[in-house]
Amino acid sequence: MPKISRNESCKCRSDKKYKHCCLSNDEKSKNISVFSEFSSVPDPRDNRGKRYKLIDILIMVIYGILNGYDDFDNMADFLKQKEYYFKNLLRIEKTPSHDCLSDLFAVIDPEKFMEIFVKWITSLVKLKTGTIISIDGKAVKSARDKINGGKTPYILSAFLSEIGISIGQVAVDKKSNEIKAIPDLLKILNIHGCYLTIDAMGTQETIARAIVKAGGHYVLKVKKNQRTLMQDIKAFFDENSTYNTTDFFDTEMEKNHGREEYREYYISYCTGCISDKKKWDTVKAIGMVVVHKWIGDKQETTEHFYIMDTEMTVEMFVRTTRSYWNIECGLHWRLDVIFNEDRSRNRDGHSVANLSAVRKLVFNIVKLDSSFGRISFEKKLTRYRYDFDNIENLVFCVLPSLHF
Repeated sequence: MPKISRNESCKCRSDKKYKHCCLSNDEKSKNISVFSEFSSVPDPRDNRGKRYKLIDILIMVIYGILNGYDDFDNMADFLKQKEYYFKNLLRIEKTPSHDCLSDLFAVIDPEKFMEIFVKWITSLVKLKTGTIISIDGKAVKSARDKINGGKTPYILSAFLSEIGISIGQVAVDKKSNEIKAIPDLLKILNIHGCYLTIDAMGTQETIARAIVKAGGHYVLKVKKNQRTLMQDIKAFFDENSTYNTTDFFDTEMEKNHGREEYREYYISYCTGCISDKKKWDTVKAIGMVVVHKWIGDKQETTEHFYIMDTEMTVEMFVRTTRSYWNIECGLHWRLDVIFNEDRSRNRDGHSVANLSAVRKLVFNIVKLDSSFGRISFEKKLTRYRYDFDNIENLVFCVLPSLHF
């Protein structure tokens, strides 16, 4: 189609100049190409009577989440109250109802949606060798479905710790657990050269081998679920009290929330202490973190043990073990406290997984938005809610320019 001059008659035959008619809408349509990947998500709706494009609904849900609405009922009411705005923004006749939103997100294939999500985020952020990825599960408590035995839905997430964004998720099958879901998550991620941290639940020989086979590295915490392995590692460090066979690193005293902490990090490449070498054939290093904690006059010391598949430096060991908690504080806490995910009652079909994915999409674009300068995540949300122009700038201007 030939390019239209700003001062020419508009192509919609409104008898207005293009600049006073459809120009702004066309520019938004062009910029919205940042979401073009999501247009390839299979749309299960019948084309007959389809009133909204999938991309338009995605944008309206993004607006709803940014404005603090945690379920489709309240979100539909919000859209209705702002109907005039969305009619002009997206050129739609009316905003969608609760049933329209709920029915659509219940039937979208979550695996296909997440496949596009991963493709989208990796087009913005390139995973490099040495990148640390944290994996952890989170419950969506209010979506517990009494009809299906009262099971609480769990979402297993991958988090790029050092940038602070979500890079993928899978829903944990209601008849399964996180251990079986981790390999499914690994399949959709490119972890080559990356370091993965998982809590003790993920310390399984099959998961360790899957990470190594995919070209990644692991730092896995060892607890009583692998009692023999934990005892082997503890006995090694107890017997080598001078730590002549280890690399050592310590931290300065840290003060946080009325307590003081001091940490000692030890790493050794002497893996002969592991009794079941056949089971843990990928282990090339073991580690221990000793945490000294003071709360008032009370002092407490705890030991934490780890296995690794490569002879990493003690500095890398420190980075990976400290980075794991970023997924709890940086992602899960914000999803619950700021986006109210734990109170979301949407539970039909695949709506739990799909809406969780959109929340993470919103989390990422807010996190990556630097248009306000160096301000907190919460202050960005305040500015979006105060002035929709800031959301338009985020969706139609900031996003197309993102690249890390």
